[in-house]
Amino acid sequence: MSRPTLFPLILLVMLAALTAACGKTQAVPTIAPEVIITPTPAGATAPVPATTSTPTPPSESGGQPAPEGDAWSRIQQRGSMIVGTSADYPPFEYYTQDFKIDGFDIALIKEIGQRLGVQVEVVDIAFDGLGDALALGQIDVAIAAISITPAREEVFDFSQVYFVSEDAVVAKPGANLPPITKVEDLATLRVGVQKGSVFEDWLDDLLVKTGLMPETNLFIYGDVKQAIPDLEAGRVDVLIMDRPVAELAVQEKGVQLVASGLHRELYGVVMAKGQETLRTEINQTLSEMLRTHAIDDLAKGYLHVDPGDLEPVPTPTPVPPQPLPTPTPPQGCYDGLAYVEDLNYDDQNMTNPPVLNPGEVFRKGWRVKNTGTCTWGSSYVLDFVFGNAEGARMGGQPAPVQGTVAPGQTYDIYVDLAAPVKPGVYQGFWQMRDGTGQAFGQRVYVGIRVPSQPTPTPFPTATPSTAVNFWTDQPNLVQGQCTVNHWRTQNVQAVYYYHDGQNWQDHGVVGVGDVQECPSQSINYFLRAVHPDGSVEQRAIHINVAPAVDAPQINYFVVEPPGQIGIGQCVVLRWEVLGNVNMVNIRSNDRVLWQGAPFRGSLQDCPGSPGQYNYQVEAQGPGGVSRATHLTNVVDQPLPTPTPPPSSQPIIYSFSVEPTNIAAGMCVTIGWQTGGATSYVQVLRNNQVILDGVPLAGTQQDCIPVAGQYEFVLRAIDPMGQTATATVNVQVD
Repeated sequence: MSRPTLFPLILLVMLAALTAACGKTQAVPTIAPEVIITPTPAGATAPVPATTSTPTPPSESGGQPAPEGDAWSRIQQRGSMIVGTSADYPPFEYYTQDFKIDGFDIALIKEIGQRLGVQVEVVDIAFDGLGDALALGQIDVAIAAISITPAREEVFDFSQVYFVSEDAVVAKPGANLPPITKVEDLATLRVGVQKGSVFEDWLDDLLVKTGLMPETNLFIYGDVKQAIPDLEAGRVDVLIMDRPVAELAVQEKGVQLVASGLHRELYGVVMAKGQETLRTEINQTLSEMLRTHAIDDLAKGYLHVDPGDLEPVPTPTPVPPQPLPTPTPPQGCYDGLAYVEDLNYDDQNMTNPPVLNPGEVFRKGWRVKNTGTCTWGSSYVLDFVFGNAEGARMGGQPAPVQGTVAPGQTYDIYVDLAAPVKPGVYQGFWQMRDGTGQAFGQRVYVGIRVPSQPTPTPFPTATPSTAVNFWTDQPNLVQGQCTVNHWRTQNVQAVYYYHDGQNWQDHGVVGVGDVQECPSQSINYFLRAVHPDGSVEQRAIHINVAPAVDAPQINYFVVEPPGQIGIGQCVVLRWEVLGNVNMVNIRSNDRVLWQGAPFRGSLQDCPGSPGQYNYQVEAQGPGGVSRATHLTNVVDQPLPTPTPPPSSQPIIYSFSVEPTNIAAGMCVTIGWQTGGATSYVQVLRNNQVILDGVPLAGTQQDCIPVAGQYEFVLRAIDPMGQTATATVNVQVD
């Protein structure tokens, strides 16, 4: 799919008056000062002690006019074609697990380069800034799932169409749905899409991230065609798929086509106006690749679309050769940025990332160059854009430019970061934004490795009592395995069974019980017994979970409301599974609620009798099985139904940090459960982000080496920026 909210440069022909008022214009490009061919940051120098702005000799200044000429001739002389992309848009362009840029568009342009006999150098640039990069001559062409529109053709030239995308919406026959004529009409429905498809990204961008649709109303399937039984059973309202696939489902499965054409896009390679020789060379190559079905093969491999299901590419209309446009003096300025070098923490192109301890604070710096014609000021900000894993932001906040940076100057900029607590390799990408919030220029990144943490401090075990016993069958598990926790109490007034991140008040149980638990990560379980005299006795079990290599990852599993409900009330299960997944199953005790469930979705369950209900999500994949469980107690009496908060608000159900008093060098366990409209979760320690972008529910260890008073804060944030917080204080002696 194309990215309609991005690449605004090409729409500015229609907004010239507005851009002139902002001091910038996007006239037909006539300048090409410098070509930057570094595909990713590499190399490093000694740290620069302070942020500086260094003048560059005029002959190297960005934004200076270059000699007029034919782009294809320059590409041949150089022996390489500089290609701009925005590598945050799978499956068209993305970073692989080994930190290389790949995707359908990347494979396509590399094949074009090979057939033209030139090298292809790929530069990762903010999508909004691809137009300026073309105007400045920083790149020769751009390819990034960019759809062809009349407004864009006013400013740039496109190749012939290389890919056509069109949607179709199907429902079960007789479904009483409102008319669907635009994407916003889907916001109130439960919509099924295929994982990694253009439709997943489309709806996520336009509905979920804008707050119009709850995340769990977008159901993610491994194969959307296999979701038709769920459509018939009423678990989802509509499915969205490619038009040919939908038409086949109508014929074979009896579903009903209720809408189409909400998202039809024609993709082309973008280049500067007037470069007819370059466009002719690319078009001839594309025509040959279409004729030999080479593009079909790429689509099958990267987009997982069978050639027979592809929309046919329209036959290009011959365009007579056009003379080069008469150069027009620019009426404003263009923004541009090129990476120069790392100032510290050299990751050697992610082949040897520097090692930082969990939670270690550090300062990352880059040297960049203003290759545009605009002067940067304090309204220009370097901001985080995406990363390879949860926590890749590393708590970094936007870093504004200090002073001014003139065209052609280099500039050293730093961000304050903290290594994630969870072990792993992290790569976080940052990009510059101007005073209007528009991103531009080549992206820079920081890469680090966090080793395994120290052994967590075990919870102190109370003196055993004959009245309270609490034990587990298997304290050491591999991810996907299960154990059974047991408790036996006598002569007690109340008993509560819960785990990290849960409020004990919500989890009352009977005095004797056995519960199967399948934790996805190391976790602590607690048994709290209240004696008739009001005294409290508590037991703790630590379950150590070793990760299973390549097993699916349960990003979150939330049961709302948590803990306890009354007879006749219902719970809502919400989940998301990541990684290589073959099958997802949802269970309640020994009953299968949903076999072959989507990778992300929600489900309501209304238990019919009192008792304990152990809800479980099970994710099966080639690398093993992962499970997560939640225990809900149903009491034999109606409970008051709490007034639900507005659906647009985030909710914190629980937040715990245990224990709350430790010695320096020991560890605490942080647990949380959020819900409602929550889409983003952070944990801060003394105003420093230590967990960033973590799942909606989970646990993590944090080891504190220095004595003092520490305030832990949980932030739950929704797509509209609304925030809920909870606080726990910890004393470190």
